[in-house]
Amino acid sequence: MQHSTLSILALLTCLFSVLNSSAQAPIGPTMETNMDKIDSMTQLLYENIPSHIAVTDTFNHSLINQEVFKTQMNQLGSTIAFPYNQHVALHICYLMAQNSSFFEMLHKRMQLYFPIYEQVIDRYNLPQELKYVSIIESHLNPNAVSWCGATGLWQFMPYTGRSMGMRIDYTIDERKGIVQSTEKACEYFRNSYNQFGDWLMAIASYNCGPGNVQKAINRSGGKKDFWSIMPFLPRETQKYVPKFIAAAYVLSFTRHSTHEHNERSAILVKTPVDSAIGMGTIARYLSIPEEEIIDYNREFIKKSTPGAQTHYLLLPYFVSMQFLTEKDSIYAFARREKAVEEANKPAYVQKWTPSYHKVTRGQTLYGIAKRHGVTVQQIKTWNGLKSNYAPLGRTLIIYKMQWVNNRQG
Repeated sequence: MQHSTLSILALLTCLFSVLNSSAQAPIGPTMETNMDKIDSMTQLLYENIPSHIAVTDTFNHSLINQEVFKTQMNQLGSTIAFPYNQHVALHICYLMAQNSSFFEMLHKRMQLYFPIYEQVIDRYNLPQELKYVSIIESHLNPNAVSWCGATGLWQFMPYTGRSMGMRIDYTIDERKGIVQSTEKACEYFRNSYNQFGDWLMAIASYNCGPGNVQKAINRSGGKKDFWSIMPFLPRETQKYVPKFIAAAYVLSFTRHSTHEHNERSAILVKTPVDSAIGMGTIARYLSIPEEEIIDYNREFIKKSTPGAQTHYLLLPYFVSMQFLTEKDSIYAFARREKAVEEANKPAYVQKWTPSYHKVTRGQTLYGIAKRHGVTVQQIKTWNGLKSNYAPLGRTLIIYKMQWVNNRQG
């Protein structure tokens, strides 16, 4: 009797969950990428949950109107307002016109990034639809670089990234990191929303900065909604918010919302690495493609972890488990590979080495260049010279290609 009662309760709970889920669009699974919270049963369950599930496929341009659009977008259950107007309609049509290869690329990246986005966004208690901003920014390409230097999935400028505490140097650029950049994007959204009290204004601020949004508010006579201040915003920002709304709609309610790449989600785990090691070495030891590890960890510019402190690699669940289990053996394997590499290096290699020439009276750059077997332009570049005159009395640095012992020091 007790067993029967429990079964009925379980069935009712399941039925309630199904009925409740119809009230809003299901989203990809959210899960902490925390080693302490993941076990094999969770992994098996997680792998079989689609990374992105469409609400429906009802797009018909001749039928869509404000009422239909509103009814559909309300299913997302979002706190972001999604109005339908001529600006949004234009960008929906533009996005729908993209070829199949574009959406194939997009869904492949969504499969990887969206579950991570959703977990981070959920932790910040923000609307899940903010993940579509990254599609507008970079088409989910971690290596994307704009003409002005904005980089990564969320397109942070160097100054903005550093001011928000991101590490950007010759070994690591956290603007390309999946988790790090998403966390900073969430911080930016949260701060902008707190300032303007409107999500579309916050999204506009992400594109043009809070200063430009505030100027638009002032020029509009103090209006506090995006559509009222839209004419006073930079032209790119005027299109930015409609693009965001269009992306949320097309990827939730049209034929472009589903794809074969959505069949399974990949679960990635932050895996501590406390030694300098190349991603290729890990890949060779664990017999997995090197490019797979690189794709998850684009922030490491040299495709290896620096050895000064503990760093974290994002690795697929089972790869992470194997790495942690066999960590000592992997480090030993890396040392052996390094030793073999050093042993196979040629004893002598050609390198540019510096030499010096003091300019005396009557000498010309042409004569000095000919004497040392270089060009006048090279001498000018090495010494920061703007004219073709040799500066009397100055000691010029001149590089020469020479054979040097590669094993010294």
